[in-house]
Amino acid sequence: MTARAGLVIALAVACGSSRRSAMYPAGSDKDDGYGELAQKSARLLTHDGADPVQLALRRPHIHAGDPYGGDPYGGAAPDDEPAVAPPAPPAPRRYHAVAGLTGTVEGVVRWRGAPPPPLTTACGAIEHPAPRVAADHTVGGVLITIEPLATGRLLPSFARAASVGGTIVKRGCALAPALQIVTPLPASLTVHGDAGAARLVATLPAGTQAFELPPAGRVTLPAHPGVTRIEAADGSLGAAWIVATDTPYYALTDDDGRFRITELAPGTYDLTFWQPARPTLAGGTLRYGAPVTTHRTLKVDASHVARIELTLAP
Repeated sequence: MTARAGLVIALAVACGSSRRSAMYPAGSDKDDGYGELAQKSARLLTHDGADPVQLALRRPHIHAGDPYGGDPYGGAAPDDEPAVAPPAPPAPRRYHAVAGLTGTVEGVVRWRGAPPPPLTTACGAIEHPAPRVAADHTVGGVLITIEPLATGRLLPSFARAASVGGTIVKRGCALAPALQIVTPLPASLTVHGDAGAARLVATLPAGTQAFELPPAGRVTLPAHPGVTRIEAADGSLGAAWIVATDTPYYALTDDDGRFRITELAPGTYDLTFWQPARPTLAGGTLRYGAPVTTHRTLKVDASHVARIELTLAP
């Protein structure tokens, strides 16, 4: 037999060999994905009853201190625990929900007199301390809510109703937006920082809470039903106001002072117009009172748009 023929026979024997690769323990430093770890990643599971066979993906248990280090699978839960917490159940509705409502309210909010002047604190100038008045005296950023309700629109939801609001951002010498709504409840408030640190105070419906906001940091607080104000502890920042409620009817006026609320049932409604309290400046610090609310009653029918104009006084 020639050396070439011997080489061919040796290769054929090697390729047809029934010898299997080593099966290293799952999670060991030699397991490169084809051993026990790969085989244990998917198992065919059956049930004792008449249920059909189900294919379920299984994660091998990797314990702390494995040679690769770090949390197993990025901190994922073990097989006997859910990987993702179930969503919170939707809050019970406080009104009878009906689809296909056609009533509409729209309007304009204006300002009487000269627009509020900018204020300068130890932080710097605040162009619109509250409210935001345009040159034509229309007012942006006024919140309109309608509650209580007997009948209301059907809210879109997936596991829970779509949420609105809850984010506050420190931008230079102000917390923005100056006024927002958070709905539905339960919900949370997240305060994001900028390049500068700040010590903030949240005035809640049932007390106050102080906290530090580090540069580029983030702090989360629960949203309490009612009105919350977040401001700097030293009074140097324009405050953020949050109205937390479960009403499905709300709007914020745009830069031209306009708003529109749709899908109302015929009836007579109480509209509440919210605006942040205009701060006073004392010793270079801002001082706030309660938010300013104005109520108007309006009748709505199914075939005509109900219109309203409101003029706010300084």
